[in-house]
Amino acid sequence: RGLGPTLAREVPSYAIYFVVYGLLIHTSIAENNLGATAPLVCGAMSGCACWIPVYPIDVIKTLVQNTEGGDSSSAIDTAVQLYKDEGPGAFFNGLTPKMLRASVNHAVTFWVYDLIMDALA
Repeated sequence: RGLGPTLAREVPSYAIYFVVYGLLIHTSIAENNLGATAPLVCGAMSGCACWIPVYPIDVIKTLVQNTEGGDSSSAIDTAVQLYKDEGPGAFFNGLTPKMLRASVNHAVTFWVYDLIMDALA
């Protein structure tokens, strides 16, 4: 259950993630002002940037995956019902804690990546 919404979230999310990081890390601010903290700052920003557009899909995916085994509601049916029951804001419930977690997680991910690449060079 939830494979479709998971793929609909993951594919664009990772595309956004790596493109945004690649663009940010090569800005003059990152190269000239941030120094060793550039992977941390750019990683945090790219992590947040990748979640915002796909977060509503993540909410739907979670609801689909949390249904009982016999319940076969599609992702679209789940989205329609969520909208009817709670309105458009429901698609962004929990976004703030997700952004806090994403910023730390992705900052550390790119910082460690950068350390490893420097050590291998």
